[in-house]
Amino acid sequence: MGFPTGETMSKKLRYGCLFSGIGAPLQGAYRVYGKENVEHIFSCEFDKYARQSFQANYEIEEKNFHIDVNDMDGKQYKDKVDIIIGGSHCQDFSIAGLRAGIDGHRGQLIWQYYRIIMEAQPEIFIYENVKGMVSDKGGKTLNDFSHIFRESGYYCHHAVLNTKDYGVPQNRERIYIVGFKDHELYHRFQFAPKIKLEKRLKDVLESDVDEKYYLSEKLIAGFMAHEKNMKAKGNGFAFKPTLGDTCGFAITDPAKNRIDDNYIKVKSATNSGYETATTGDSINLTHPDSKTRRGRVGVGVAQTLDCACNQAVVTERIRKLTPRECLRLQDFPDTFKYEEIVSNSQAYKQAGNSMSVNILEMIFSQIEKAKAQEPTNTLMDFLHD
Repeated sequence: MGFPTGETMSKKLRYGCLFSGIGAPLQGAYRVYGKENVEHIFSCEFDKYARQSFQANYEIEEKNFHIDVNDMDGKQYKDKVDIIIGGSHCQDFSIAGLRAGIDGHRGQLIWQYYRIIMEAQPEIFIYENVKGMVSDKGGKTLNDFSHIFRESGYYCHHAVLNTKDYGVPQNRERIYIVGFKDHELYHRFQFAPKIKLEKRLKDVLESDVDEKYYLSEKLIAGFMAHEKNMKAKGNGFAFKPTLGDTCGFAITDPAKNRIDDNYIKVKSATNSGYETATTGDSINLTHPDSKTRRGRVGVGVAQTLDCACNQAVVTERIRKLTPRECLRLQDFPDTFKYEEIVSNSQAYKQAGNSMSVNILEMIFSQIEKAKAQEPTNTLMDFLHD
């Protein structure tokens, strides 16, 4: 993606992370600074299964791997950390949730994040949350969060970034807030421009997948019966898959115009009443009978992974994404270990809750590019940024 590598970095990065999950920020930092140049000062994660995956993949002293952010004392890391990263639990900011916002129990964790930043005083912080935070309470949550940091000496950029705009085929929008103590570095920083997506969902699929991930003939028969019932009512979806013992049907463009094409019509709240999925597309399997949802088909890309990673992919047969594929859609390398460490259901949850490595890589890279620029000397320079 044209980001600088660890070979260009002359200084170590002293790194701390809250709500660390399975360490996506560490993966991004390794790519930009080189693993040998990242000093892992502390992390904090409450979920015991995420902790198991974290400890299987990264080295950290037990005393610096905190469990509960509410009990953590950030003052012990004052002047010992350059950057702190974290994304607190997003349920309260989810558009589909109860919109409890910062008044909700989980939402209060963003203020724990603020407390640790104030106590540890890093030069830079990165905060991530769901896109719904932008509109929460009419934008007041985001404004209040940014304002309290500004009053505390941090200048903040924020943007809604999509994973698919930086090289990875997952349609995942998240807000990222990057705060700087140095106002000149703040003015020199900018998020990288979007890049054309060259990779498609099919490019991250495993070639040899266990039979357990494929829809059973019984389940397929159920879908076909459902199709028949829906057709009689004048709605629903068409389901015409191969069962894998024959060739796939011909694929044409547009697929829906040929009766012998290998396609699926998925019920959706669009004008036509459905969306068409064909080979290499993803299908959101959550709430299949919903009459209000749309955007259920990802054309060549995965949709936003959630805790269940409940998505299917259309190949010659239809199957669920594997945990490894979900990790790839968050841009984790295949060297990341999860098998024989946690169950598949926990691996799905961890992938769905994670930040996207490529986004963190981009932000680290842009920070370094900003550091490398000449300092701004005049007020007019600031005004023209």
